[in-house]
Amino acid sequence: MDDTKRQDIIEAIRGNAGTKSTGVLAEELGVSRTTIHRLTKEAGLEGIWERSQTQNATQARQADLAELRSLTSARFLRKANEMLDRMDEPCEVFAFGGVDNRVSTHVLDRPPSQDARNFMISAATALDKHLVLDRHDSDDKGGAAVDAWLRHVMGGVTGAG
Repeated sequence: MDDTKRQDIIEAIRGNAGTKSTGVLAEELGVSRTTIHRLTKEAGLEGIWERSQTQNATQARQADLAELRSLTSARFLRKANEMLDRMDEPCEVFAFGGVDNRVSTHVLDRPPSQDARNFMISAATALDKHLVLDRHDSDDKGGAAVDAWLRHVMGGVTGAG
């Protein structure tokens, strides 16, 4: 490899190390990954491919998403309970009709059976979604995966519990 090509590759490594993998860079430059690694070392840029900051950001993002799923899961559970409660509450029913197409309303002690059925289906669906999210973030021991991650980050330090 001539010096010009070598310098072009080293400049490409310097310019793209934070945004492209060695494999992508090698493919774009028409050389092997081994060549990329060898020239990185020759140029004294060994640490340029270090990814601990990216790994930490990824772990933080995973924890943020787990928290959001937890909040969403709690909302599903609240909605399931609201739907179940509505099955036993008074319900105003209405109809349009007559020559003047007037609205007629009446309050029932409980919703009509079709509405009660819809409340039950909605409650069951919300509960299922709650359980799916809850299982998604649980480890094999039944604890939340985000809790395990926090224990790892905190060096095994946990609160009372």
